[in-house]
Amino acid sequence: MGTNYFYYSRRGRALPIIAQRLKPVGGLAVLVFFTWAGQALAAWFDISLPGPLIGMLLLLGILNSSDTLTTLVRPTSDLLINNLSLLFIPACVGAFFLDDIIMAQFPNLLLAIILSTPLSIIFLVLLIKAIRGSEDA
Repeated sequence: MGTNYFYYSRRGRALPIIAQRLKPVGGLAVLVFFTWAGQALAAWFDISLPGPLIGMLLLLGILNSSDTLTTLVRPTSDLLINNLSLLFIPACVGAFFLDDIIMAQFPNLLLAIILSTPLSIIFLVLLIKAIRGSEDA
């Protein structure tokens, strides 16, 4: 069977295949922990922001200061982003059963889409200009 069954060489060192396959699990544990921490902070301090948003802001702050955590979370985040469309399927299927409610709210939905699309494009343009401006300095 040989040792290549359990190990493969990468950058001159042997990494266990099992440990390599478990990296996304560690990254997922980090994401779940920060989501939980944000929810706990929101509940304890009675903050009106959603807990997962607070957790992701905490994670952003720590990721900016820690390269080790970034390398742990990167495989999981890449996997989630590549399969992001699958996360919208339950919401789309549920919308089929809410046709009366959606039709009653259709003018509001249409107005929100018409207003938010150009506003988000303008915000994105300004954000990219600000980021590129800070890179040039």
